[in-house]
Amino acid sequence: MISSENKLGLCIACIVLVCVVATIGNSTNTPWLEMPFEAFNGIAFSFSYFFRLSAMWAYACSSAFFISLFAVSFWLGEIVVRFFCRRR
Repeated sequence: MISSENKLGLCIACIVLVCVVATIGNSTNTPWLEMPFEAFNGIAFSFSYFFRLSAMWAYACSSAFFISLFAVSFWLGEIVVRFFCRRR
């Protein structure tokens, strides 16, 4: 069974991921359903342009960026929930 700390950490991680995708995808004139794809391509382009990576490595780094963003925000969400909701 999933603890309440994990559930809230997962919710916080999803909110952070949606906010980052909306922020990156909102810079272009695309529909809401295409924003995750646009954000993924934008991050891949940034890696490709600034670090002179090939397309395959740029997409791999973009995937790693979003996975690590989700993992770090999940971890921070759990810490915040533990700090504010201590059991006595």
